[in-house]
Amino acid sequence: MKKSIFKSVTGRLLILLLMLSMIFSTGVFAAVESESSAADNILDTQANGDIGVQYRGHVQNKGDMPLPVGDFVTGPAELGSHGEGLRLEGIRIELTGDIPVGAGVSYEVHVQNKGWMGTVENGDFSGTTGEGLRIEAIKINLTGLDGYEVYYRGHVQNKGDIPVVDNAWGWVKNGAELGTTGESLRLESIQIKIVKTETFTALGDSIAYGMSATPGSGYVDLFYNHFKESSSFEDMSLVNLSVPGYTSSQLLYQLQNDPATSASLSKAKVVTISVGGNNILAPVIASLAAAFQLDPTSPTFPADLATALAQPGAQDIITAALPEIQTNVTASVTQFATDWPQIIGTIKTLAPQANIVVATLYDPISSQDPLFAIFEPSIQTINTAIKTPDSGYMVADVYTAFATYQGIEPLVNFNWYTGNLDPHPTTAGHELIYQCHLNAGFIN
Repeated sequence: MKKSIFKSVTGRLLILLLMLSMIFSTGVFAAVESESSAADNILDTQANGDIGVQYRGHVQNKGDMPLPVGDFVTGPAELGSHGEGLRLEGIRIELTGDIPVGAGVSYEVHVQNKGWMGTVENGDFSGTTGEGLRIEAIKINLTGLDGYEVYYRGHVQNKGDIPVVDNAWGWVKNGAELGTTGESLRLESIQIKIVKTETFTALGDSIAYGMSATPGSGYVDLFYNHFKESSSFEDMSLVNLSVPGYTSSQLLYQLQNDPATSASLSKAKVVTISVGGNNILAPVIASLAAAFQLDPTSPTFPADLATALAQPGAQDIITAALPEIQTNVTASVTQFATDWPQIIGTIKTLAPQANIVVATLYDPISSQDPLFAIFEPSIQTINTAIKTPDSGYMVADVYTAFATYQGIEPLVNFNWYTGNLDPHPTTAGHELIYQCHLNAGFIN
């Protein structure tokens, strides 16, 4: 009886390894390449506090505004007039707050009969006085200031409030033209604001990447869309830096060595992490490759493995390799426990203000399947590390949600009986993972 069960396990493991290798082999051994940094030679343009903007100008029939002369309008209040038919003739703009060395604001106006007047910056006057000439358009940019963007909007003769975005008064930003040229229309008022750029940074593996979900329906996309519905997060952008196949060690390397990851995290308001599954899968595939003397980094690895598994004696090779597979999986899971505190510590250093949400691993294999006993202990070990108390992040308990799910739609594609051995979440699975993130604690 025991021998029969053992053969059942090894037979299913053989099939599972073949299918998983086809799904994951191109990503399991990927790594972020190290890049050199010239940071010592670059000015620090990251502001330490909030940055604002103030501005004043010259308005037809009113002169220098606001009064008394020399005062400024604080953004995003209006400079100019609404419904009075008065042209804005000139403007000065400057930043406020803790402005880093080398940072500033530049701007250029298009003036009646003169065209674009050339770029000025940091409070210099742009436009005309005493000539009765209208400003028709303006472009505004930030210079040398990481982590912020400049937004602006206005009121234009015959057009009203511009720009119109989604049937509402919106904003243009970062050097875009506001107003008109060639239409002889006056810019009558302007509002300007500085927006701190914040990101939702997604980290991890193929699940965070959204693999096997309908495009746009991965849990990261769903979570981000939820944020965008809130005015508190409307300016937040999504940066998905997850890489299919990543293990905990590869994620840690990415955090410690990839400038783009560091840059995104420095602006992060929300960070999500899904990692650990490949700590189980990668050593399985590496052991399998070694057992059949194959190169797992070869682009032909899946085909090579399929050929090897079709040969007589393949199951005996798998059976002989099982102890090594178990040893290597155990070592990789142990490595996760070593990597995990460093991963979290590095993220907290790079993104000290971010809300961090971490997903536990689910088990794609039914508890009734013989393979459950092989993978479940490793999954539980990783989840125990993730659920370490008082670690300063929120846990999306995906494992429990999947294990207790009573719905009709399948959560994973994995199904022995249909021959679909893809262990990634279905679209319904991603929806449930998203709900677990909503339930993690900090979103209203």
